[in-house]
Amino acid sequence: MTLGRMPRTGPETRPLAGRDFWLVGALQIRRTAIGLLDEYAYDLAPDVKINAHGTGPYCSFGLPVAPKATGVYAIFVGGDLCYIGECQDLAGRFSARGYGEIHPRNCHHDGQTTNCKINARVLEAAKIGQTARVWFCPSDERKTLETELIAHFSPPWNGRTGDPDRRVDEPTPPRRCVAERSRTSTGHAPRKKDFEKALAGMRAETQGRTEASIQIRAGDLHARVGHYLGPNHRMPSCCSAMRSLMASGDRFVYQPPRGDGARLTIEYQLPRSNRSARIVF
Repeated sequence: MTLGRMPRTGPETRPLAGRDFWLVGALQIRRTAIGLLDEYAYDLAPDVKINAHGTGPYCSFGLPVAPKATGVYAIFVGGDLCYIGECQDLAGRFSARGYGEIHPRNCHHDGQTTNCKINARVLEAAKIGQTARVWFCPSDERKTLETELIAHFSPPWNGRTGDPDRRVDEPTPPRRCVAERSRTSTGHAPRKKDFEKALAGMRAETQGRTEASIQIRAGDLHARVGHYLGPNHRMPSCCSAMRSLMASGDRFVYQPPRGDGARLTIEYQLPRSNRSARIVF
């Protein structure tokens, strides 16, 4: 087995139940040319039995600095311990061969259910502005250690009911604390004009490029403006703004059954200059 070595640069470390874990890094999620999360899902044949996490949506991500090492890893999201797992090759586990890319066969009832679950939850966290970070403990007793840590912490993504008294916080850099305070102390909940302005900005970012159109999802637009999934969310206003700025040639890619929702997706044709007097960059 390859246990791997601690980086010589003196990584940040922390104990979990008496075992030292070192910070490998944050998962790097692929984004579109204009900075949106590049998510996807599969339309499987009607006769295919899908696993509990096989509907998606999913994203593509990597952990570029992960070593090819054996041991136990911990995934922290938004500062909380969410998952404990073991691996023979950490780099492979978070690559396109593991959690980092979901393939149609993974979604079948006898496919890689865990891969689907972890990938989908990383995407869910990213949509509300949270970052997933991976910590790692090299060990030649990885299965035993994994079992002990799951039993001790009951991480939510492992399918256990967490014990509030054993909640584990990730070490937080000071600059991140400042950023979080700034987000939570912003003023009024977003209004329709805020979404219209943000939408215009997202499309303006394509100026000078070769794209014939841009697809914008309501959840991504709302996350860009702020307050997404919080008590002050304004998804109906967000969707209304998206519809109001449609012009001839634009189309709905997806409309939620109830009309408004985070999955509302509209394709806007580019460029906009001569398409509609309502749209001004």
